[in-house]
Amino acid sequence: MKRSSIVICIFVFAKFLLQLAALFQPEYGIFRDELYYLACTKHLAWGFVDHPPFSIVLLWAWASIAGDSLVSLRILAALIGTLPIVLAGLITRQLGGEWKAQALACFAVLLAPVQLSVGSFYSMNVIEYALILVLVWLLLRIIIEQQSSFWILFGVLLGVGIMNKHTFAVLAGFLLIGLLFTPARKEFLKKYFWIGMGTAFLIVLPNLIWQFSHNLISLEFYKNASELKNVPTPPIKIVLDQLLASNPIAGILWVTGLVWLLRGKERSEYRIFGIAFLLMLAMMITAQSNRLDRIALFIPVLVAGGAVVWERWNAKRFLRWLILATSVLLLIVGLVSMPMVLPVMSPSSTAQYLQQHGMQPNFEKGVSAKLPQNLADRFGWKELADSVASVIQRLPERERNSVILAGQNYGDAGALEYYGRSLNFPKVISGHNSYWLWGAGEQAEVLIIVGNSRSRMEELFNDVQEGTRASTGWQMNYECNRPIWICRKPKLPLAEIWPKAKMFI
Repeated sequence: MKRSSIVICIFVFAKFLLQLAALFQPEYGIFRDELYYLACTKHLAWGFVDHPPFSIVLLWAWASIAGDSLVSLRILAALIGTLPIVLAGLITRQLGGEWKAQALACFAVLLAPVQLSVGSFYSMNVIEYALILVLVWLLLRIIIEQQSSFWILFGVLLGVGIMNKHTFAVLAGFLLIGLLFTPARKEFLKKYFWIGMGTAFLIVLPNLIWQFSHNLISLEFYKNASELKNVPTPPIKIVLDQLLASNPIAGILWVTGLVWLLRGKERSEYRIFGIAFLLMLAMMITAQSNRLDRIALFIPVLVAGGAVVWERWNAKRFLRWLILATSVLLLIVGLVSMPMVLPVMSPSSTAQYLQQHGMQPNFEKGVSAKLPQNLADRFGWKELADSVASVIQRLPERERNSVILAGQNYGDAGALEYYGRSLNFPKVISGHNSYWLWGAGEQAEVLIIVGNSRSRMEELFNDVQEGTRASTGWQMNYECNRPIWICRKPKLPLAEIWPKAKMFI
């Protein structure tokens, strides 16, 4: 085995173990979105309100074999999360980097806070991070090796990527736009390119049909998410956040790579990747988007370019310390930022650590917590289910046989379904995203509803009592100290209330 391959394998193994560090702190539980994804696996379809079906089908297949425990979910995310390391090394190799450059690129990607965060739980994002890098690697093979037949595989993965996340089409589209500005645009005239694009379209077609049959329902979700969740962010902060999210030392590396790729001194086709990054950056600045994970998808490609440059500088006598010094700094900064993105410390220690170091977590509009959202959203779910169970037990026996549980959001509903299996919970409903599509179920004598205000409940029911309150103190502010209502005598049939319960965000 080549030295460079051994180096990549070492970093892959290190990344896998690091991601599994999420299991070493028992206080942290399943992430909010994982609960929702598991619920989606019980309603397999060609689409969902807030995402296409691929990540759900993959989770369904994995859970069918390995179960849906916390350990199982973390192993799946960790396995997928190692792929960016492999691809960072392979892309660096394609760009002309030897083993030192590949090691540097792998190490930088391994310690990138955004990479560690995304890979610490299962979601469509961890899949997207791997798929976009596979497309870049294939594009390099097409350009450098003149392997036009790879467009077919490119098309297959493009289709899978869009079936994983609709915005993947934008990322891949920027790569193809970048192709127009290089001599490689001749690839657009080759039959394999169009076969690949046709293949991608056929893969995505079932979701398109589903969307049209549901009145393009996802567009409403995307519009609401853009207007109600994203915090307007000035251009300078967008760039600075990217530098911090990728590790500031790696930031110097990828800025170097961006310049090198755009110059196209070695191969003008390399400009594709610099152009794609700038287009993504321009789109984020125009939208004033604060989503760090969007543009960060291209960072490993720029890091690979920077690692090639660093390796060549390192060959000069007076710069032979460069890669070693950079690696040491990457490690120091990576270790400092790690508690913010991985559950490697207890929640109290993490909160204290962040406060002492002035690390202010980024949140959506109206959201706050003592911990970053990627950590805070792992708390309170089992406690919520136990609280609801205590309320059910206090109901008269006659009512226990005619009760429906309702979650304010898909995290609540997913938690009640997941933990309710051992508690013999009845049907769980919610108006949030795909839960709304799954319906309200049959009329029931009693609804136990998580969250919302008493005034809202009294608008809908004639008899409203507060059963208890649920909180652990570490979850997001809007999840803390929420009432669990016992609601009887609805003023309207549940089927008539349901259209007003829709919440797509």
